[in-house]
Amino acid sequence: MNTVVFKIIITVFIAATAVFSGVQAAPLAGLPDKLTPLALHDGDNVLHIAPDTLPPNAQGISAGTQIKVLRAWRDNGNAWGYHVYVTTAQTPEGKHVLIGLEPPLNAHDTALQDYVRDTPHTGEDSLAVITFATANIDKKPALLLLECIRSPRGAVPTLGPAVLRIYKLVASDGTPGWTPLYFKFMRDMPLKGEYDSAETAMQKEIGFTASP
Repeated sequence: MNTVVFKIIITVFIAATAVFSGVQAAPLAGLPDKLTPLALHDGDNVLHIAPDTLPPNAQGISAGTQIKVLRAWRDNGNAWGYHVYVTTAQTPEGKHVLIGLEPPLNAHDTALQDYVRDTPHTGEDSLAVITFATANIDKKPALLLLECIRSPRGAVPTLGPAVLRIYKLVASDGTPGWTPLYFKFMRDMPLKGEYDSAETAMQKEIGFTASP
């Protein structure tokens, strides 16, 4: 057998073996340590997090407070339906307190957002997906909200760059109009390559996807 042909066959065999054995690309460099997804379903979700994940010194938020996420589908009869995510803190006294979301840098609307939404489109060509996760930041446990956003270069199904947007749950410093707890914008992490699905981009770059 020709040596060149033999080398090509071996290369193809190794690549195919990697694919079928489930080998994935290394996670995106710079991600927080011990990044672990939190599964969500439609309706009310209680996020099972360690007690010391809750930021201290949040006004009116006592020890034992639970973090909850309401996920609801907004159907509009076409491909532009979406999920709405409303996050609240439920205190041991039974009080429900909304958790806001800080706009990213250079956002047109700088007001604290009361909820976040995804953009699944048909599902196979998603433009934005949302998930929650725990991690360690500065050697301390943290609750994160992750949003993967894709910007197609043409029609929705076309390839385009994607970015991973990271928010961290923190206590307010008393800014008027801010909720006692809120998700603080941390940074945007541009992802390598181009994608036809935000879900695929998240899976490849951080190793897990948004909850179904």
